[in-house]
Amino acid sequence: MNTLIRIKVCSSDAELGKKALDEAMSEFTRIGELTDKFAGKNLSNPEMSDVYRVNKNAGIKPVKVSEDTLAMLERSNYFAGLSGGAFDVTVGPIMELWGFGQVQYQVPTDEKLKQKLALVGYRRITIDKAQKTVFLPEKGMEIDLGGIAKGYATDMAVQKLRQMGIDSAIVNAGGNIYALGSKPDGSPWLTGVQDPRDSHKIIAVLQVKDTAVVTSGDYERYFLSDGIRYHHILDPAVGKPARKVISTTVVAPTATEADVLSTMLFVLGAEAGNEFIKKFPHVNAVFMDELRNITFSPELNNQIEFTDDGGYTVNRNIFNEVCD
Repeated sequence: MNTLIRIKVCSSDAELGKKALDEAMSEFTRIGELTDKFAGKNLSNPEMSDVYRVNKNAGIKPVKVSEDTLAMLERSNYFAGLSGGAFDVTVGPIMELWGFGQVQYQVPTDEKLKQKLALVGYRRITIDKAQKTVFLPEKGMEIDLGGIAKGYATDMAVQKLRQMGIDSAIVNAGGNIYALGSKPDGSPWLTGVQDPRDSHKIIAVLQVKDTAVVTSGDYERYFLSDGIRYHHILDPAVGKPARKVISTTVVAPTATEADVLSTMLFVLGAEAGNEFIKKFPHVNAVFMDELRNITFSPELNNQIEFTDDGGYTVNRNIFNEVCD
């Protein structure tokens, strides 16, 4: 998945803890292979990747895929439908046009964007649950599960840990975090929210237990051209980097939800994003914008502490009246 994965397992049984750690890590390998868009270069057997095979057969034939890939696609399309397409796994051709896939960055012309946008549209994916197949109807279409795969793999890893009797662990998949249970001393796990403009600073600290925390920001993958920052979180409607915020952090019961929603809310922005997550009582978010304003779900008030570092302004009552 082209990221550093750290898992800390707490167990009084060293042998069990080591075995559980290995089992959890194997889930990242397994899901990573299934969703590797560049399997032709990365895997000895490219056919191991469902995503590679689906994209390769776009406009040709349906492809049989795993239950995991079906689950990721169905979950992605569910959120895409609710958000009006703010999250869309068929944005692959646009990602390639900007060079984010092969790290060959360029600012595409509006004409080229228009051509590639014709290939984008989550509603066009044909999923046959009975046959377990996925079909992209037009050659050149691509699915990219980069916005959900790490979260899904994190949940699968946590599931393995639970099955093996582990009740205290922390999983960090390149910023996709899941806190399993509490620390061995009973206190909650602590996770920091990074300053989008200074990787050495933490803007806030969250206390979490049996919860996922995922952040999406314009600082993760980007390039500068003529002084303008172009990042990889694209608005599927226009094929260009979303600009309403510079960072979104989502706190949710599952890493899959948090992963998808962090990207989706980034595209929607703070105001529309906050309205959207009201549909999900157990989901909360923190937004940061270019003017260094921070807004957050009032439900987080008792589990978040801001560091007052970096010159950010915390707006505590922009969505709802909150009393400290």
